[in-house]
Amino acid sequence: MVVKQLNKKKIVGICPVGMKKALCPSIKKTRQIHTQLMVLQRQKNADSAQIENLRQALKKRKSQGIAAECDTCIYNTR
Repeated sequence: MVVKQLNKKKIVGICPVGMKKALCPSIKKTRQIHTQLMVLQRQKNADSAQIENLRQALKKRKSQGIAAECDTCIYNTR
């Protein structure tokens, strides 16, 4: 029987639960915002106000950190 080991680099460091990055809802939301920003920036006639709003949202999430949402996280049982 093979024991499956966790890759420490893929575990969220400041998460009180210690869940994987791929499962963390906070990181998922951040990635979605980032993807929307990249798609919007590649368009020829992009709305600059919408781009700026997405940039502000990313800056806010970066300064806030993912631990700010850990209290409301469904995976946090602590």
